[in-house]
Amino acid sequence: MERVSLYIPCYNAKEYINECLHSVMVQSYKIDEVLVIDDGSDDNTIEIAKRYPVKIIRHDKNRGLAASRNTAFRVTKNEFVASLDADCVAGHNWLQQLMECFVSDDIMGVGGKLVERHNLTVADKWRSTHMSQQWGNQIVENPPFLFGSNTVFKKKVIEGVGFYNEKFRSNYEDVDISIRIYNSGFRLIYNSEAEVEHLRKDTIKSVLSTYWHWLHYKHMGGNYNNKISRRIAAMLGNIAEYFEISEDFFQEDLREKTYKLLPIDFLFTFYCAWLDLKQYTRQALL
Repeated sequence: MERVSLYIPCYNAKEYINECLHSVMVQSYKIDEVLVIDDGSDDNTIEIAKRYPVKIIRHDKNRGLAASRNTAFRVTKNEFVASLDADCVAGHNWLQQLMECFVSDDIMGVGGKLVERHNLTVADKWRSTHMSQQWGNQIVENPPFLFGSNTVFKKKVIEGVGFYNEKFRSNYEDVDISIRIYNSGFRLIYNSEAEVEHLRKDTIKSVLSTYWHWLHYKHMGGNYNNKISRRIAAMLGNIAEYFEISEDFFQEDLREKTYKLLPIDFLFTFYCAWLDLKQYTRQALL
């Protein structure tokens, strides 16, 4: 049996960390060390985490999810490094299912399936419908990327591709690292049998903000440029993209008769464009 280190990146996770850590402690696959990477929390996340046999590493300020992941990979002592987001609860055999997929030397990472616990409010239903963090109900070799919420990576590949890019503070870092692993000639696996439950609850504002942040960091990974003229052109291009995404959501919800989601589909373009304008104005004043 391979030795596995597991880390939980967290920031103000007092609502979730207890249930998350409990699920880690009862895994069927023995975990050699558990680390909680606290990214500058100002609630009592750490006080709750101290009830468990974990090593706590604290950032002196909030540096972002990518930085927390890098801290973990720099200090873990084992080659196999598992990650579970603080707002997730792992099934009893989650880690066992992930580890069983490392069947050849060129497989460098395996990710599992995330399912939503909360699905009753319109915002939570919209998230589960349009922000799914899974690739279906089967094993997928080389999926587009591994969602960062629950994974196991070999430490040497994260080091080899230069760690997570910290400019992607809280979104898109999982897509970026997957792309660089693929470009290095390695394989990734998705296993739907390795299941975790997502504990997050959303409002309309928070769910749209989360989607905008994902798109924002995606744009940074592409042709993001600091020149004002190009930023304006990019912002106009973004609005066209938002409208196209909104239209796709609208058509899907009409087709599936999930009519209560239509108002959020309609708001999507306007809200994302407004956040773009706020971002542009803030940067223009710097």
